[in-house]
Amino acid sequence: MDTAERPLIDPAHYREVMGHYPTGVAVVTGTVDGEPVGMVVGTFSSVSIDPPLVAFMPQVGSRTWDRLAGADALCVNVLAHDQLALCRTMAVSKPDKFDEVDWAPSAAGAPVLADAVAHVHCRTQSVMEAGDHWIVLCAVDAMEVTRPATPLLFFQGGYGGFSPAGMAARGDGDLIAAVRLGDRARTHVERLATSLGCEAAALVAVSPDELTTAVSAYGGDATMDEPLGQRIPLIPPIGEAYVAGAAPEVVERWLAKVTPHDPELVTCYRRRLATVAASGVALSMVGPGARADYERMHDALAEYASGELTPARERAVRSVLAQTRHFFDDVEVLPEETYDVGAVVVPVHDPDGRVAMVLRATQLPAGVPGRAVTGWIDQVRAAARCVERDLATGGGADRASDYRAWYEADFPM
Repeated sequence: MDTAERPLIDPAHYREVMGHYPTGVAVVTGTVDGEPVGMVVGTFSSVSIDPPLVAFMPQVGSRTWDRLAGADALCVNVLAHDQLALCRTMAVSKPDKFDEVDWAPSAAGAPVLADAVAHVHCRTQSVMEAGDHWIVLCAVDAMEVTRPATPLLFFQGGYGGFSPAGMAARGDGDLIAAVRLGDRARTHVERLATSLGCEAAALVAVSPDELTTAVSAYGGDATMDEPLGQRIPLIPPIGEAYVAGAAPEVVERWLAKVTPHDPELVTCYRRRLATVAASGVALSMVGPGARADYERMHDALAEYASGELTPARERAVRSVLAQTRHFFDDVEVLPEETYDVGAVVVPVHDPDGRVAMVLRATQLPAGVPGRAVTGWIDQVRAAARCVERDLATGGGADRASDYRAWYEADFPM
């Protein structure tokens, strides 16, 4: 089509449409006449693996690029989600801006900005004019991920981070609603912690993919291992006590996350959910010599709760959790046998019969006889029944109903 025949695109409309596509944010740096030079770009892209090539597109007329074009070596600094202040500093055109940031020269002399997600060391190979921008093609000499965090994004005129696949958005409203509901269990959780000498908690769903610690208490030698508001993924085998008594769509959503997604493994998890639903309790058991593996599971959960997982790290966390399945196998608790219990978890149902929360006892004494374990289970069950009675009377029923209405409105299945 002839240029004269092409339809005109309004610049404002162009920006509005393209604004619906997020871009990463990077700072391209170099050294010119002994001075560090840097510019923020939202156009950095990979081009080729063989040979390794990358590109970015500065605006025609950019005085910073006019200077940077003379650099022998460049470093593309991929910014992290929490480096907005650095981004704004580098975007300002002033000679002393590098005095305000932490950086060191690369082997080739280009400024390397501290705490960036990744650094790509390269040289300009060619520059092509493309409308009101240049396309700068660069040959890659070296590259490294220096901080595996989520990147800074530019989207619809604003900067922010992102929530990787399978992770729920983190905000204050859902936590406040969960704590409000969980507060109905506070007295019973505190009594459990004192009676069993353990960590006791009430966990409430904040999305179809996560629970949160809404109430916690500590007795005996138990220490604060999981703070209020910590997120817990509903990823097999984690969360089975909540999922086992939940609606079919919740069960299927949980089973869809089984790793590896083998039909036989899914069937095993489905049987486990049926056992938990029938017994009304989920036990995790730490076998002989398995304490280190159990701690690895807790470390993975803590990393998940940090909220800064990249997709690669999320896959690594999922892999660790998948390897802990043996802690959740069905076990017949015999009175005279000795057990090391990881957790006792019992669901709490609302007046409509749906799972409103779960009560959990952890940091329990190790090496106890089965009759003691049975006693713990009875106490957690009794506490759960007390919470259910509180939810069914007075303001408790209204509170559970309010929470359910909010939950289903914000997270429809």
